[in-house]
Amino acid sequence: MLKGGYWGKILWVDLSSKKISEATFDEAFARKYLGGVGLATRIVSEHVTRNTNPLGPGNVLVFATGPYQAANIASAGRCSCAARAPLSGYWGEANAGGHIGPELKRAGFDAVVITGRAANPVYLWINDGKAEIRDASSLWGLDAVETTAALKESVDAKAAVSCIGPGGENLVRFACIANDNHGYFGRGGMGAVMGSKNLKALVIRGTLKPPIADEGKLREVYKDVLSRAKDAPFTKDNAEHGQASAVVPREENGLLPMKNFTMDNWTEGAAKIGAPHFTEELQIKRWPCPSCIMGCHRRITNPKYFPADTGGPEFETLGMIGSNLLIDDLGAIVRANEMANRYTIDTIDLGGVLGWAFECYEHGLITKEDTDGIALEWGSGDALVKMTEKIARREGIGNLLAEGLRACVEHIPGTQLYAQESLGQTVGAHDPRAFWGQTITTIASTRGGCHLHGFAEAFDLGALLPEIGITEGTDRFDVAKKGYAGAIYQDIQQFWNSLTWCFFYFFSGVTLADQVNMLNAITGWDVTPAEAQKMGERIVCMQQVFNLNMGMVPEKENVMQERFTKPHKEGGAAGKVPPWQAILQEYWETKDWTKGVPSKAKLAELGLDKLEAKKALSDAVARDYKKD
Repeated sequence: MLKGGYWGKILWVDLSSKKISEATFDEAFARKYLGGVGLATRIVSEHVTRNTNPLGPGNVLVFATGPYQAANIASAGRCSCAARAPLSGYWGEANAGGHIGPELKRAGFDAVVITGRAANPVYLWINDGKAEIRDASSLWGLDAVETTAALKESVDAKAAVSCIGPGGENLVRFACIANDNHGYFGRGGMGAVMGSKNLKALVIRGTLKPPIADEGKLREVYKDVLSRAKDAPFTKDNAEHGQASAVVPREENGLLPMKNFTMDNWTEGAAKIGAPHFTEELQIKRWPCPSCIMGCHRRITNPKYFPADTGGPEFETLGMIGSNLLIDDLGAIVRANEMANRYTIDTIDLGGVLGWAFECYEHGLITKEDTDGIALEWGSGDALVKMTEKIARREGIGNLLAEGLRACVEHIPGTQLYAQESLGQTVGAHDPRAFWGQTITTIASTRGGCHLHGFAEAFDLGALLPEIGITEGTDRFDVAKKGYAGAIYQDIQQFWNSLTWCFFYFFSGVTLADQVNMLNAITGWDVTPAEAQKMGERIVCMQQVFNLNMGMVPEKENVMQERFTKPHKEGGAAGKVPPWQAILQEYWETKDWTKGVPSKAKLAELGLDKLEAKKALSDAVARDYKKD
């Protein structure tokens, strides 16, 4: 019996047949898959095969909450979204802030699963245990800001709205999903999956009270956690400057991407787009997720930069469409970020494909004839803004760039060096040469290029996990335990993404023990930190098996990008290259995977005996799937 944290209900919506139904689950299921991305992994793995077209009606799109969304606690304004990724053909997931997670839980469901394809544009209205498919023909073509305003006015002003703009409608393979103009399901192309289903939006309103097993215990534990988090330096810095505070120090230590990861220093440029100039110039105000005490999302109030109706640029955006393109024009970055948010396209992949295009232009492989007269010159804010529009609309060369980096390299052979990707997805704004702990996150994330799928950079920074034996870190350029840390932090990150929980609080002194104590108070369980790690390991293993069954060859895919095998000559990471093969081997050994394939013993240990890890054929490719 579920005591707290869950309703035990999953809403199923088949857009093709217009059938709406419910599925239920019990406590054993909840404790095995937890929620959020764990629950989504279980569902997608069961219903998606190698022949499922990511942009076809057979793909399964899941929005899932975890037990934390049952409680009004800081860090719980999150939700997970997953499907087979149109960008890679492999596992796809995104995690976002905003109201959708808490609102879905209060509406009486732990998750919503969407299959099929509507004949015409629709939106899904979910309200206190009920759901309805409604016509959205009048909304098709509107951007995310316009769509959100229209739905709040016509349906419920207090509802959470998760929607797509033209990027999702046009099936840009890295299209994202906007949540109340505030948070974004950014990675993997989940917005394209919505667009392929003719699903414009989810509108969710809930007034139900989710069950909590021991409210008194939760208040006791949370009071102590909140007190420590409020006093943490990271909390205060994040509240004042948001993620822009990381730009200058990350340039100094060599982590920041500069000129598509080829430049060593960009000191003056970093100062122009990072804090404190960012905060002062844009006249920033906090824009917190529900119950959050940090408010790292930024609201721009300087009218000089209007329209600014969506969240201002965060670190990844400042890095990937700013320093990565050598653009120090804050106005251009803000404008392109606003466009990307409205059109719903991921700014990390936007920066990745433009980095490739700018470098091709530099070497004469792309000319003005290809770009409709736009000069793709490093530092050009004008080129950034115009190309953002072209990609979202799939106009001209934007149609190619909208397909992602692997399609770009196929179009211009010999340009792999310019494409910083893993499994077809652009790596984040974190150069692994600066923090070797990022090696596994860079090359062996189950969702492809990523900075968060096991943020072992934390290990290098001294954010440790003593509850499960990680009591001291190592120097960022010391190979010792980097593969081991990559494996364990990956497990813990997926535990967090299943609670679901904002991991920024980890840097504000909220420990794994704290997280488990709050989980137990909410659910009535007796989970230990070791079990929490095992929950995360199970989820990662399921995702790896999914990728293998989709055709992934780990020995071919889990390879360091060529650019990162050459050292910087100057700067904070000068002369440093991570020994990625040794780190990867240690990672596989820690996981009990043979060349990326989980052993039968490991599957049995994790209770995944029924999963079959089929090693792909040597000639398998990511997009080897048929149309539905």
